[in-house]
Amino acid sequence: MQLIRKLKEKKDSKNYPFHMPGHKRMLAGDELLERICGIDVTETDDLDNLHDAKGILKEAQEHAAKVFGSDETYFLVNGSTGGILAAINGSVTTGDDIVIAANCHRSVYNAAMLSGATSHIITPGTETFCDINAGITAAAVAAALKQCDSGNRKAVVITSPTYEGITSDIKAIADVCHKEGAVLIVDAAHGAHLGFSEYFPDSPIGIADVVVTSVHKTLPAMTQTALIHIKKDCPAKDRIRQMLSVFMTSSPSYVLMASIDSVAYLLEDRGPELFAAYEARLDRFYDIAKSFNNLSILCREKLTDAGSADFDRSKIVVSDLTGSLTGSSLCRILHDQYDISIEMAADTYVILMTSIADTDEGFDRLISALSDTDRMLEGKRCEKKPRGIIKRTFDRIAIGRIKEVLFDGRKSVPIEKAEGKTAADFVSIYPPGIPVILPGEVITKEKIETVVDAVRSGRDVPGLIDGEIAVTWERYST
Repeated sequence: MQLIRKLKEKKDSKNYPFHMPGHKRMLAGDELLERICGIDVTETDDLDNLHDAKGILKEAQEHAAKVFGSDETYFLVNGSTGGILAAINGSVTTGDDIVIAANCHRSVYNAAMLSGATSHIITPGTETFCDINAGITAAAVAAALKQCDSGNRKAVVITSPTYEGITSDIKAIADVCHKEGAVLIVDAAHGAHLGFSEYFPDSPIGIADVVVTSVHKTLPAMTQTALIHIKKDCPAKDRIRQMLSVFMTSSPSYVLMASIDSVAYLLEDRGPELFAAYEARLDRFYDIAKSFNNLSILCREKLTDAGSADFDRSKIVVSDLTGSLTGSSLCRILHDQYDISIEMAADTYVILMTSIADTDEGFDRLISALSDTDRMLEGKRCEKKPRGIIKRTFDRIAIGRIKEVLFDGRKSVPIEKAEGKTAADFVSIYPPGIPVILPGEVITKEKIETVVDAVRSGRDVPGLIDGEIAVTWERYST
């Protein structure tokens, strides 16, 4: 842990900083922040430079690659988004082709827009559990690649695991991609913990050409910390390295990089011990959940779609079988009555995220809360209308016009009156930030209903301002 040791030495030394940051490692508006400021430094001679790493940062990244089983690993301090932007723009450019799974994060669409590549969208299947997105099949990827120009560079981007914890068959998809000469990029933001225990699905690292993981999501690291893993035989690896400097800040946070380095050593030193205790907590939870009569917990045995290869049990996905509780209602019960905060509430289910940092006491409280709720629902039955996921079927024309429309003339109209008009901005439902409507897309009645339902259920809808959506001038709308 040379990086962390160096930061501690700097903090405790008599060295006086006539350089950035302006707090001088001493002054902040709060005592807690002042303690953090002590290790918040800049690229002095003895601290290396992330964009041209030759010393302790190079060693830290090489160590992370060893721990995570990657050929090459690079620190990301602006989340997985920076890695996605670099991976896509390093793989394809104007005139090339990119295949995108429709349930990808907005950062993927932003990256495709910036790249100028022609986008081909594949739609995942639907799981019967709350109609959530299933995985992507290798056959769907193969069919999409057949539509691409054989003379172009090609890339495929999928999300695995999904927000709900469903994984795709990465090995089969990688075989298809490599047969067609395409770079496979996996957004595994929610899968940084994979590969450290057979209890969880296999990690895509070492199989896909590029894998981006958010260590802050499922491992004990600070917010914004992520990693990009690149295979040594990835044909785009040199360009991706160049793009990392384009899409990452020129002043990377040493606090965040130290957090990544710390996690890598924690996994190396105590990984087996921490994961064994973690697995025991999850096993106990799922065993008790089998006795629930009214709450349904997602598990591998409930997967039904051909694209869903496995389920990540670190994601606890809970739905009310009686139809009495919406996701937001269950969220409020857990928060107000049991002092438990969840990750996300959808219309018909909630997601709770777990990690090796959880405690027995935390799991005990969750089990108690859900057991009480399950008993409370006894005898209640309402008509249930599953609207778990957003059906995303994006038009190729819309994808190609994203950049054009973003810079075009626009006006705002109430979302209820937007049917048939052309969207001029992204509209997403957060979390997880997957677009519902793309710039350049003709807005349908179904999309309007999805957005309105999300607003009513209390979810954040970036792109919708005071109930209005940006659309292009009438000459571009139907």
